[in-house]
Amino acid sequence: MASLSPLPKVSIVIVVRNAVGTIEKAIKSVLDQEYNNFELIILDGRSTDGTVQIIEKYTSEIAFFSSEKDQGIYDAMNKAIKKCSGEWIYFLGADDELMTPLVLAETFSIRPQDNEIVYGNAYYPHKNTIRFGKMNRYKLSKHNFNHQTVFYPSTVFKKYNYQIKYKIWADYDLNIRLYFKSNYQFRYLDLVISKFNDLGTSGVNALDLDFEKDRVQIIKEIFPMDVYIFYTARNIFRSIQRLFR
Repeated sequence: MASLSPLPKVSIVIVVRNAVGTIEKAIKSVLDQEYNNFELIILDGRSTDGTVQIIEKYTSEIAFFSSEKDQGIYDAMNKAIKKCSGEWIYFLGADDELMTPLVLAETFSIRPQDNEIVYGNAYYPHKNTIRFGKMNRYKLSKHNFNHQTVFYPSTVFKKYNYQIKYKIWADYDLNIRLYFKSNYQFRYLDLVISKFNDLGTSGVNALDLDFEKDRVQIIKEIFPMDVYIFYTARNIFRSIQRLFR
């Protein structure tokens, strides 16, 4: 009987600026993983609150760390990707945590293929709920995947990168393009991947004005016509609801 191929290397990226109260928990949730083939990449945006000093406690266990000026979260993520050597890339927020020490082991026990993007669920502690479940194209017109639940083959980033003009929803823009305009398939895993800070930057009704300005055009150009019609009709219905409140 042929043996299974070795478990793939996973690059876990944390980009951070001034997260002194949460960064250590994020780092520990990675280092505690019961999976022996991962690397941790951290890019700091010149924090001034003691974050760097906490990160430096773990430098012997971090594959790459730099504290440098950037143009925002997604610029830092694009820079971090260039430092990754894994076959898979995962982004963890500096105020989020991997849910359990078994997350990586359970995720890669399914032996995902190179053309699959694997995603699961996130736990929202302040709402005390688990989101978002299995996505489909109609859900994707309403909201993004939770970014802290998605594992990308590194090959994705040989063709794509994050559009840094979108300060909050560049990952949404990327996921839309991958879902509809690429050869990658999204594969759902019924597993809670992360504990997501639902009071953080992207968790509290965050509004990315540049993305919102382009959103209708993105959906019109990229989504199938039935989804575009669904999205338009939904917005009309919500506008009518607001009028009668």
